[in-house]
Amino acid sequence: MSDNIETNPVGEAQAAVPPQRDLSAELELLKAKNQELIGEKQKVKATFDDMQAQIAELKNQSSKQKQAKLQEAGEFQQLWKDATATNAQLQEEISGLRKQLEDKEVAYQQQTIQARAVSAFQQAGVQQSEHMYALLKDKLRLKDGSVVALDGGVETDLGSFLGNLKSPDSQYAYMFAGSGARGMGSMASSPSTGGGDNPYVTGNFAEIIRLETEDPQMAARMKAQAA
Repeated sequence: MSDNIETNPVGEAQAAVPPQRDLSAELELLKAKNQELIGEKQKVKATFDDMQAQIAELKNQSSKQKQAKLQEAGEFQQLWKDATATNAQLQEEISGLRKQLEDKEVAYQQQTIQARAVSAFQQAGVQQSEHMYALLKDKLRLKDGSVVALDGGVETDLGSFLGNLKSPDSQYAYMFAGSGARGMGSMASSPSTGGGDNPYVTGNFAEIIRLETEDPQMAARMKAQAA
């Protein structure tokens, strides 16, 4: 009967490996959403510019015929009221368009911050990157195209910030994998043409997002090299 008992030698127990997320699909989805937001921003800006042009036309090319008739009739007060009402209406519409443009810019920045931060968390070995983002999103900012974190009120690059969170005395240390976590050094370094630093080879998704957003030509060259 003991011959049928299967035993595992000590130390050979394997921890369950969580399923890998399809980051490529998430990346393509993010890029598509970003393009959609950019298109909407461009439409709002075009409408905004058109309204500004209408104000300029109102000021510089008002109806001479109507002005002449009102002047002949001595109705200068009515002319002033009409011009003031038209200007107020245009200003109100422009204010609304400006608010829409600002809202779209905020939404674009938040999506960019989330995508880059989540990728950086995964690279650093965070086990639940989306949960980590929910906890830290109020500390993250987009500055000069890069995500920075407010650490004690001081702006810190994301790599250094994660290094501090990973230290044993940090309250977030439990969220990092015990071993096998990739460091942030490769993410923070500038890309080169060498295969070892090519994010399409190393799978550095944070760097892929940064490249395709800030330097599409370099991204295309490095992607071709990795093919």
